[in-house]
Amino acid sequence: MKNKNNSERISKVIARSSQYSRRQVEQLIIEGRIRIDGKIIDRPNINVNASNKILLDKKLINYKTHDEIFIFNKPRGCLVTHSDPEGRKTIFDLIPKKFEKYISIGRLDYNSEGLLLITNNGDIKRYFELPKNNFERSYKVKVQGKVDERIIKSLKKGLFINKIKYKPILALIDSSTPTYTWITMILREGKNREIRNIFESFNMTVTRLIRISYGPYKLGKIQKGKIVKAKIIKK
Repeated sequence: MKNKNNSERISKVIARSSQYSRRQVEQLIIEGRIRIDGKIIDRPNINVNASNKILLDKKLINYKTHDEIFIFNKPRGCLVTHSDPEGRKTIFDLIPKKFEKYISIGRLDYNSEGLLLITNNGDIKRYFELPKNNFERSYKVKVQGKVDERIIKSLKKGLFINKIKYKPILALIDSSTPTYTWITMILREGKNREIRNIFESFNMTVTRLIRISYGPYKLGKIQKGKIVKAKIIKK
């Protein structure tokens, strides 16, 4: 394989251009799923550069030279996926075509909105998603009905619902009427439909769910449907 001064380890190159972390890429190599210049490789300690042709499961890997992360203000009514068998709209229908090979960090469900991080590097995705890294996620949540202190205290203690344990959540009431309540909620994990499931256990319905921060990244004044480049920030 070619080995020039500007070359990089094959696992790093693929992680930068796919959903896989470097550790996962090394497993793909063991499984014989990666080719360089037409030859299947069987060891990870190989360097490549832009002149090499890299294939993962016969799909060409684009050689990118730098890591990137973007903040997307996701609107309601779209999925966080590259394609949907039911033909529903995805975030990649809304952002420029150049992002079609990028990947999301975490997810927001179909009717949730707000901050979504998008990157070109599987290692960055893994870093921000790993529970041990303990990143805070903050949400503005609108709930039908009046949220009382009993619920706020239950959230703070943590909950066990349908055999699923949810860690303690800090919740602050922003405003309230007899028919609805706006709450700021701060979580340190991101289980599937976590906030919606918790309020369903109190026989309450979430009508708006907006993520406003993820770790060091803030939604700020980014307009809905817009995507903005951000600096890569790690602890």
